Amino acid sequence: MSYLNPLLAFGLEHLAASAARAGVCGFIVPDLPLDESGELRSALDEWQLALVQMVTPVTEPQRLAQLCAGSQGFVYAVTMTGTTGRNVAVPDEVLGYLDRVRAVSALPVCAGFGIRTRQQVERLRGHVDGVVVGSALVEVLERGEDPGSFLAGLRSN
Repeated sequence: MSYLNPLLAFGLEHLAASAARAGVCGFIVPDLPLDESGELRSALDEWQLALVQMVTPVTEPQRLAQLCAGSQGFVYAVTMTGTTGRNVAVPDEVLGYLDRVRAVSALPVCAGFGIRTRQQVERLRGHVDGVVVGSALVEVLERGEDPGSFLAGLRSN
């Protein structure tokens, strides 16, 4: 996951080749609209790397369909508006939104933003195919804790 400017500075063709050699499977670029993604998509396609699209609770139905159709690998369903890094509940309306995304997407749907507890993961079960816990994982690493234990603690038995 990266903003676009660092990727452009690195060089898109060089980025794709380096990422593929490093074992990267795809990219999430939050500030790159689908309509403007052609150049990066072409560079990634050459190396069979995915360009994952993000949708939000306020994405209009027509745009949701476009983003789901244009995504590769999975669809990243942002669970809230605002910024990540907060511990939030998963309200019923978010579950309804996630169900709408799954109904439109031919790809797996993964929920992210603010997910950091087993209870949140359990609440999302059946509504998404996976969860993204990037900020929570970074916090675990910053505290010097074991990331494997954290991730295992999110899984149900």
